[in-house]
Amino acid sequence: MAKKFTIAALIALFTLPAFADDAGGYKGGETPPRTQDSGYKGTEDTTSPSISEVKTMRDGAWVTLEGYIVKQKGEQSYQLRGRNNETIDLVIPKKVFDGKTYDAEDQVRMNGRLRHDGARRWVDVEQLGAP
Repeated sequence: MAKKFTIAALIALFTLPAFADDAGGYKGGETPPRTQDSGYKGTEDTTSPSISEVKTMRDGAWVTLEGYIVKQKGEQSYQLRGRNNETIDLVIPKKVFDGKTYDAEDQVRMNGRLRHDGARRWVDVEQLGAP
């Protein structure tokens, strides 16, 4: 009797997903905007800020930048060129590159903390990849 009850319970348990509604997830809503910025469909606030805007942020602010690494200035020091040919210094530890190689023609997206030292501004990069 216990075996039959156990088998019936297992059959009921494994056939339950077969009766689930197969409707899926999100189906409706507003039409997305027609403009596309930086690979994302959405509003204008999805774009990364310009370098001049980043330079005005507080010390330690988390920033996301897109651009081109155009120059190596030291062992872990680089220069990023963004929109409007603005530049900012970067500190990118070797582990952040994760074995990937980038050159001045590869657009990158990076996340990191903005740092201040007097008038000098730079970003300590913690994540780096393709946009």
